[in-house]
Amino acid sequence: MLIGLTISGAALVLALIGMDPEQVAATLTRADYRYLALALVGVVLYPLARAVRWRLLLGPGVSLARCFWVTNIGYLVSNILPFRLGDPARAVLIGRGGAIAIAPALSTVVVERVLDMLTVVAILGGVAPFVAGSEEAVGAGILAGSVALAVMAVLFLMAFHPQRGRQAIRWMLARAPRLDIGRWIRALVAGSTSLLSAVAPRWGQRLAQRPLPPMSRPNPERWARTLEGFLDGLAPLRSGRRGLLLLFWSVVAWAVVVLTYWALLRAFLNPVPPLAAPFLVCVLGLGMAIPSSPGAVGVFHAIARYGLTIPFHVPTDQAITAAFAIHTFQYIVSAVLGLIGLARESLTLGEVTRSADALTGGSR
Repeated sequence: MLIGLTISGAALVLALIGMDPEQVAATLTRADYRYLALALVGVVLYPLARAVRWRLLLGPGVSLARCFWVTNIGYLVSNILPFRLGDPARAVLIGRGGAIAIAPALSTVVVERVLDMLTVVAILGGVAPFVAGSEEAVGAGILAGSVALAVMAVLFLMAFHPQRGRQAIRWMLARAPRLDIGRWIRALVAGSTSLLSAVAPRWGQRLAQRPLPPMSRPNPERWARTLEGFLDGLAPLRSGRRGLLLLFWSVVAWAVVVLTYWALLRAFLNPVPPLAAPFLVCVLGLGMAIPSSPGAVGVFHAIARYGLTIPFHVPTDQAITAAFAIHTFQYIVSAVLGLIGLARESLTLGEVTRSADALTGGSR
């Protein structure tokens, strides 16, 4: 958490360097806010397309409406709470109905994330050759695409040969050393406390006075049951037709994102550079892997600003305005949809957080 906040703070400074408040105000005054209506449609359609794709992985036992609202709850959790608990929260929530267990649900979330990365890299591959100064983005895309392809290959292998996957899991757990995770966590906390004490002595002292909860070594049998349940969620990958549908809805979802970003950019820029929207979607998609504060504050703004100024020569103040406006618009709409989802699920944010934290903490 401390690392994420530090990176977000530094990125926020980078995003604001050279800002002229008067020029930002002028950009906001000249903005064509009619395009926000189109952007609003896009921000709603995006989780809907993701919900259709997620239901293909989960199966007919879960309704499309529930997939949609749980998806929005996941965005709300990731936007306001640390450690990006939105994805574990989705797995926990969708498992509440009893139609699917949490471990298989979590595996579908992993498949989704890999599909997203592959789609983003494919878009970047089509756009980058026509965008000057995109060499670093292409390098990051090649790395991310290679990792995503490797992960997807492993997922398909486990999907088509689940029994071998179970045997491999048991074999590795039987031979893996029983690491004292608690000792490593205590050492990490001690190092963070020392760093914080050097910067803010009062906060460092408070952190040092807080006792850590008792930590036991991981239970191999529990790990085995969890990972074997994870394999059950990969079964849909064995269907060729369903695989094609997953790819189709991945393309639809990210095409909606590109349209949404074009509408948001058009509200504050006139004209919009032709490839600005798809390129911005790609660099932001890759950049969200950087540790940051909840909602990617600072990191999002810095990437969006320099993703507009460097390759497309958008004036600095316009780029800063667009970066903050895009983030704020998406943040507010996603928060509203997430709160509606919580109400439909008869849940509080605290209950969702505790459930997701218990899932991630139980596997540490």
